[in-house]
Amino acid sequence: MKKIFCALIFILSGSLPVFAQDGDQGFYTRFDLGYAYSTLPGIEKGYAVQTGFGQRWGRFVRGEFTLEFSRNRLKGISDLDPPDGSVRSRLPSLSAMFSGYVDLFDYKGISPYIGAGIGVARNDMPDFVVNGQQFYGDLNYRLAWKAMAGIGIDLPANLVLDIGYAYNDLGRFSARSLYSAPLQQEAKIRKIYVGLRYDF
Repeated sequence: MKKIFCALIFILSGSLPVFAQDGDQGFYTRFDLGYAYSTLPGIEKGYAVQTGFGQRWGRFVRGEFTLEFSRNRLKGISDLDPPDGSVRSRLPSLSAMFSGYVDLFDYKGISPYIGAGIGVARNDMPDFVVNGQQFYGDLNYRLAWKAMAGIGIDLPANLVLDIGYAYNDLGRFSARSLYSAPLQQEAKIRKIYVGLRYDF
């Protein structure tokens, strides 16, 4: 997946000087709601909320800054589990990302896109108890990145309906106990978004 991320960054950076010559430029804001899930054992479904602003350079290139909150449930066997235990907790994360997008083409107001972003995630795990043993969740700031693909559909009143998919690597969650070694859980989350962009 990291190879895909690097390839997307290369494509985006190479496209900037080509498409930025177009006269269609402008500032926009966005708000999205999403369904979050993971294929890692123990991480169950959750939700994500995202908001931010962006700048368009030409018709096909965009840059964004976004703030995103996501929360997934942690249940059952996972990388975080101590021996003979089963964690029940949550994985809340607040991330700030800088992202770049390429709108691949525009056909009657419909524009598929790809994108990639990098930033920092604040992973704050709650305390929890396993088999009567108290674990204390840590607050971690981790490097985070994401790769995205989706479609934008032009609506009236300068609105764009954005339907997208994102693969997010949010880094590590951790917890500690007085009687055992620290426990860790990697958070690789997949998100399906529906949102609106407003072009000024």
